Amino acid sequence: MSGILEGRAALVLGLDDVGEGIARRFAREGATLAAIDPQANTATIGGLVSGAAGDLGRLDVLVCNLLPSSRARPLADLDDPSIDHALGSVRGTLAAMRAALPWLRDSGRGRIVLIGHRYGESVGESLGAYNAAAWGLVGLARTAAVEWGPHQIATNVLVPLARTAEFEAARSRRPGVVDRLVDQLPLRRVGDPVEDIGAAAALLASDAMCWVNGEIVYADGGQHVAGPVLNPARFAT
Repeated sequence: MSGILEGRAALVLGLDDVGEGIARRFAREGATLAAIDPQANTATIGGLVSGAAGDLGRLDVLVCNLLPSSRARPLADLDDPSIDHALGSVRGTLAAMRAALPWLRDSGRGRIVLIGHRYGESVGESLGAYNAAAWGLVGLARTAAVEWGPHQIATNVLVPLARTAEFEAARSRRPGVVDRLVDQLPLRRVGDPVEDIGAAAALLASDAMCWVNGEIVYADGGQHVAGPVLNPARFAT
């Protein structure tokens, strides 16, 4: 049976647990897929995107999963390297989007999915640089939604809550606290990277979502409605 991404060519940038889950779901849904982990080298992202699109022969979907790891530091103590590290993910995302634009424009039904964070609509204590980067992705997505919409390119931010290595590390350090946080989530569980987050990303990348543009879409089981946020700064030790 055909999947919802059959006939679509997709590129996933950033292969942590969430990125891997999205890539696996895209493949299951029939996409022709390229997946790249640029790690810290954002300067070469534009070339990586162009090369991958060339290898695929087309590009219909770009997924950018480039937010940096969290670094806890009070705002008064933030230095230039910390800001540069965080905002490098925004620069890398923009480079990827610009490199993908000609291919997505030619597609006539392009999709861009930026993997964001709830701190892109609120903030986390002692995570000023990360907050700035998360908000920056929302700004990029909504600007692209307006400027690139006439090319039938829909751009959205997907905010996940997933069972990742970082989450499990926090649970191992503070199992009682983290389990109580999970119990406060509306669905009483944390999402699976493939079955839950990957499925949401695949839907956003599909033709079914062609009329959704410039939105923050939550794949968090309702965390943004009623649940608490796990702040890594509170669970670093």
